Amino acid sequence: MKKEKCCLIEIKRKEIKITNKVQDSICPIIKELERISDALTKHFNVKASRPLITIQTKGRSKHLLGWYGKKRWKIGKKELPEINICAESLNKNPVETLVHEMVHYHNSCEDIEDCNSQQYHNKHFRTRAETYGLNVEKDGRRGWSITSISPKLQSILDTIKINKKVFSLYRQVKKSTPAITKAKKFSCGCTNVRCAVDLEAKCLKCDNVFEEE
Repeated sequence: MKKEKCCLIEIKRKEIKITNKVQDSICPIIKELERISDALTKHFNVKASRPLITIQTKGRSKHLLGWYGKKRWKIGKKELPEINICAESLNKNPVETLVHEMVHYHNSCEDIEDCNSQQYHNKHFRTRAETYGLNVEKDGRRGWSITSISPKLQSILDTIKINKKVFSLYRQVKKSTPAITKAKKFSCGCTNVRCAVDLEAKCLKCDNVFEEE
């Protein structure tokens, strides 16, 4: 009997470990984004196959959440489009970003240019975005680029039953530390200079000797 109890306790512990296992893969995130994309594609009657959905870094861009690219991947002679959700922004409403980029994709499939190289979102983007149920606001430099989920769109998303837990994993943004410089600061009173070695010089303007500060 004691052995049976020990086995039971051991099994329960194993179950707890499995249940509480931390997500350590981006695969569930991509699968969930693909599932949402497929559901919205069907709902909005997009006559095109799903683009590749990727998770990549935003690089040095501070405010980038995602993007749509027309011919980013290739298999054989076939070129494929992509919708990317930035890895650092996966915890910042990635579903809204996905819908935003799906608007670009839908317009692209119909050869409608809705955004230029300077990222100015024109009226064609606004029109399509509103049919998707996005609230659209105008930004000075980027046009109708500010979007948010309306109650109408949220009701559609509620029927999809999105698994929000998968979006708890995201890429950290580490603050860069300034490089340590060995340069010393010297001043004559009217001019400041930096030098990696000891400076012995006189200013031709004020005739004062440069001194280390």
